[in-house]
Amino acid sequence: MKKAFALAVLVALLLPLSAFAKPKKKTFNNSTDELFTAALRTARERHVVTYVNEKMLMFTFETGRSFTSKGFVANASVEPEGENKDTLIINVQNKDSGGFSWGAGDRMADKFYDQVTEELAGEVKQKSDVRSPVGAISTPEPKAVPPEPTLTKPAAPAAPPVNDDKGSVMVNSTPEGAEVYVDDAFVGNAPATLRMSSGKHTVKVSQTGYKAWSRELSVLAGSEVQLKAALEKEQ
Repeated sequence: MKKAFALAVLVALLLPLSAFAKPKKKTFNNSTDELFTAALRTARERHVVTYVNEKMLMFTFETGRSFTSKGFVANASVEPEGENKDTLIINVQNKDSGGFSWGAGDRMADKFYDQVTEELAGEVKQKSDVRSPVGAISTPEPKAVPPEPTLTKPAAPAAPPVNDDKGSVMVNSTPEGAEVYVDDAFVGNAPATLRMSSGKHTVKVSQTGYKAWSRELSVLAGSEVQLKAALEKEQ
């Protein structure tokens, strides 16, 4: 009885650790182009970028191995919220669907958000330095020159109209973690939230040992579509 009780407790503790991470979101007070560029540069400098679709404002990257994981595959996309307000969505999955991450996926996503924030702050500082007077560089006085009132960034143009013709497609799969393809291009693993331009697209979901699942759909501007791919095992 004691062994059975101990085993039940161990399973209860381990089950949550083996589940797939859910998408995480963070909103930034930056333009769409600034946020997408900073996030993509962060991924390229620290990880391996495997897919980029600038029109759909999304990309996929892979991390290296760690003590608790064989690495992760992450889908990242930028969701415009309004003028100078955009949300960065990150969906992290284990490369080894049967391994334990011990929460490392969530920590990796949070760290990525911090790195993007630093990247954005670095761009602002760099622009400020470029505008500083040349003589201020060699001034020995400890006090910095007060920032000019015009340092405030000029009002950015409204979000590019091209973003208005996109729709959101949320893809889930059974079993979870299946590979997702859009128009024969790999975009990551389910569950995934995709930003697609309006028009016809083909979404395919596949997993080793299961029959491939595909749907052709017409995406409308501003629409939200949910796809649930129930994969059948191969005979």
